[in-house]
Amino acid sequence: MINGIEIEFLWFDDDIDEVRIRGANGRFSGEASVYLGKGQLAEIAALFRGFPSDSSDTRALEVGTFDPSCAGGGARLRLRCASPAGAAIVDLVLRADESVAGRTQSSDFSVPVEAAAIDGFVTSLDRMHGQVGARATLARTHG
Repeated sequence: MINGIEIEFLWFDDDIDEVRIRGANGRFSGEASVYLGKGQLAEIAALFRGFPSDSSDTRALEVGTFDPSCAGGGARLRLRCASPAGAAIVDLVLRADESVAGRTQSSDFSVPVEAAAIDGFVTSLDRMHGQVGARATLARTHG
């Protein structure tokens, strides 16, 4: 199990990409396979790029779907600063495509992340398009 945020490139065709978004904070975890329109992987990278620009920086993005009548899962990512020093938090809401006993599976939790590692995470996201199995990982802050 990862300890932070991980995005794995699963599949693609001419119209869509599929990624798996995982997150864990030491107590809670979740994952969802999400269909992305072309260009949405770049939107995820743009969400993280240059974060934080200042201590009040907040950014949000929703990808996939939260409608259980549609195929694929969904993810809401919100980045925010946890302190004036720029400690970063990712609020993550995940909805799996699958249901268990008629109940949609979802998770909603926050992951403190290593702000110094965000640039490397963005670089990994930028390089993963079209590479099935490629992963970008952002470590959870320890302590």
